[in-house]
Amino acid sequence: MGSPEYPEIYNESDFCAIDNEKKYLRLFRLKIGLLIAVSIVTSVSTSNMLGFAGLGLVIAVVLLALMILTAIIELRRFNRTWFSGRAVAETVKKESWLFMMKAKPYDSINIEDAMRIFLANLRKALDSQSQISSELSAHLQDSPQITETMKRIRNGTVVERLSSYIAHRVHIQCLWYAGKSKFNRDLEYRWFVLTWVFQFLAVSFAFLVFLIGSPVINPVGILTTTAATTISWMSVRSYRELSQSYGLIKQELSLLEEQARQLPPENEEELNEFVQEVERTISREHTIWLSRRIVG
Repeated sequence: MGSPEYPEIYNESDFCAIDNEKKYLRLFRLKIGLLIAVSIVTSVSTSNMLGFAGLGLVIAVVLLALMILTAIIELRRFNRTWFSGRAVAETVKKESWLFMMKAKPYDSINIEDAMRIFLANLRKALDSQSQISSELSAHLQDSPQITETMKRIRNGTVVERLSSYIAHRVHIQCLWYAGKSKFNRDLEYRWFVLTWVFQFLAVSFAFLVFLIGSPVINPVGILTTTAATTISWMSVRSYRELSQSYGLIKQELSLLEEQARQLPPENEEELNEFVQEVERTISREHTIWLSRRIVG
């Protein structure tokens, strides 16, 4: 079941999250670039052809641009909109699978009542994220939220629903978490090496400056600032934390996937309990991710 088959509000909130993540990271990279630019300019000696006044003007312009960029980041809050959009998207996905599997709170009721509860829960998910609720509320009213695929899967037998859940929810999430765990682990290592290289070069040039005197451009400050910004970038991206948490949940979901193959056929109660456990596992990981982002 691909994203076009989820409720439209999922597609919109997912796009909102991805778009605002890109905007936030783009601005953060620009901020890092300006910080490095300041370090480069301030490392130029006053004997440079710009002269003391010209050098001061360049520094003032770069610092002013840095102040404006920082204000934009704080006022626009692209990161908060990113988090809110992701929270809504993951909640909608969770509720969609609970609905399709006839799991609580959509069990033992007819389709009309289940649809009313489902739409009410989507509304609650939106209302809990004031950052984007007004932007997405129109889509909740104007677009169909319960797709034909969702209805078809819900109307299937226990065996059919379990098969669909394992294939399109549990297994796909396992693959996603495994890929993301390796991706973040590789990037964490690369950025660690890069930071170490900048720090090593800064120490090396500091000794050279001590021995031969200060050159026209002193690279120590530039390298130190660059090393600090790479550490800041690693902190924003949380490579190590994500690699560890994604790897852990991948293992948990793999065990649950094996457990699912041992479930007795046509047992509605067993399916309900299994789905609840899987969704709790995924929700727990997302809650931890969101709390880390907000605190950071």
